[in-house]
Amino acid sequence: MTYDLGIEGGTVVSGNGRSQANLYVQDGVVAAVTDQKLGARERCNASGLFVLPGMIDGHVHFQDPGDTSREDFVSGTSAAAVGGVPTVIEHTHSHPVRTLSFLREKTAHLKDRSVVDYGLAAHVWPEDVSMLEEIWRAGVQFFKVFTCTTHGVPAVLPGKMLQLFREVAKFDGLCLVHCEDEFITAQNEEWLRGLGRKDYGILSEWRSREAEQVAVNTVALLASLGGAKTIIAHVSHPEVLDFIARQRVTGARLWVESCPQYFYLCDTDVLKHGPYRKFTPPARSEAEAQGLWQRLAAGEITHISTDHAPSTLAQKAEGTDDLWNCHFGLPGVETTLIMLLNAVNAGRLTLEHVVRLVAETPAHLYRLWPKKGNLQPGGDADLTLIEMEYAHVLSNKTVVSRAGWTPYDGLKVRGRSVATYVRGKLVARDGKVTARPGTGHYLSGPGAGRASHASA
Repeated sequence: MTYDLGIEGGTVVSGNGRSQANLYVQDGVVAAVTDQKLGARERCNASGLFVLPGMIDGHVHFQDPGDTSREDFVSGTSAAAVGGVPTVIEHTHSHPVRTLSFLREKTAHLKDRSVVDYGLAAHVWPEDVSMLEEIWRAGVQFFKVFTCTTHGVPAVLPGKMLQLFREVAKFDGLCLVHCEDEFITAQNEEWLRGLGRKDYGILSEWRSREAEQVAVNTVALLASLGGAKTIIAHVSHPEVLDFIARQRVTGARLWVESCPQYFYLCDTDVLKHGPYRKFTPPARSEAEAQGLWQRLAAGEITHISTDHAPSTLAQKAEGTDDLWNCHFGLPGVETTLIMLLNAVNAGRLTLEHVVRLVAETPAHLYRLWPKKGNLQPGGDADLTLIEMEYAHVLSNKTVVSRAGWTPYDGLKVRGRSVATYVRGKLVARDGKVTARPGTGHYLSGPGAGRASHASA
């Protein structure tokens, strides 16, 4: 048999190990992984490279449809492609999916706008809690929930949160919860504004450790009581992991997401760079970042996403003299894998652990396995070729995202994605996009097409 594509001579890596092998693709699917050299219409010499399952980034914001001055689906998924990310799950705070009709409008709008495969998530307003099953059956991947009013999205407070988790558990849905306490953040803001504070130090005092700790503790307990599968989003410091672990022992279905900014940035960066480091929860102390590295290596953090929430440099500059007056968020979808490869080279992680963090665990969590997240025969040929020893300096000049910058500008790192494939099609090579928008396919969520619990 002559296959469509052969990735030959590389080291194929899974979460359990690695082996020198040739990988062959037919009709967009992995057809063979073997030490033999087989017939192929197209061949890629992967000698000296590592072949990883493509990253699944379950937490990105592309602002499309809506105000796309910060990012749209074309630029955002192009950035994902060069970053070694063949699959993203997107939700937009500025134009949120709350209804079945808007989900359909959005999927129609995005039909020819993605370079990589993508799913969509919905947002939850408190008044929507009893009406979520319809949109789950229509194909959303998860529900984004806030415990504090942020980005114009209202908080879901504990009474409604427990109702939410019980409702979502009935149809075995999934929630991603942003954990900062509504009342502590509001009290902190009132106090700081009352003092006339606008300086860069307000961020860590406003979005405090205590606000995250209280919210995580509450959400973890409510998830245990309500029974819903729940991800604690963007964990920023080690102590909250103890609250999560306590409830997991009781049987709570909890997963822990964190992001590179909590490992590589700290509160002194916020004091120096202000609006260009305004994200929430904010970066914590250097000691807490080191603690997170230790917890990550120990397996207490289940997966890594980016929380890619870009603004342009000009938009961020609006907060130079008043930190209240600029968008939250950082770009990150094209640098996250690089930052993890750099950590491997620094001895903090193994490459196998990276595969578990960014491919295998997300694939299982979002129920995309076995089509996504692995390179065994039968899975989609989503993969990235990695050059581990490549030393380079991250630069704003090479950023593909519409944001046009990275918080890691000037940082020396080792490791990069050389090429990214989506279902066997090359979508990026050497930092350049090689595929057209529309290459990516929409991925319906696990509830799509299933009978409701009421009629089952």
